[in-house]
Amino acid sequence: MSTLPAKVYQFEDIKKLITKPDPSKVLVDVREPNEVAEFALPHTINLPLKTAPGALSLDKEEFENVFHIPKPSKDKELIFFCAAGIRAQAAEELARSYGYEKTGVWPGSINEWLQKSPVSKKE
Repeated sequence: MSTLPAKVYQFEDIKKLITKPDPSKVLVDVREPNEVAEFALPHTINLPLKTAPGALSLDKEEFENVFHIPKPSKDKELIFFCAAGIRAQAAEELARSYGYEKTGVWPGSINEWLQKSPVSKKE
């Protein structure tokens, strides 16, 4: 397991990744599906921390059967976010326990995006 601290991402970093996705990074939204249904960022995957905390421990086939997307490889950087940053931090620590060494956290998460971006929630 890596002992390096997770990289901390700021709003502008995430905005750049949303505008121009980097294939070496995966934005992981750990909010629950009902939260994602209200507002979701493009170019992200949803791995809900509360209902699927062991998602990254699943083998590749099982992960794809459950989430209908390819399992992120361990050579990619996983950048976690949620609503306010608390679940993102917990998810990042959990990912490290499953052998993901390239990790990051966006502490501002969706709340910061909604404050700083002109995009509004779905009505």
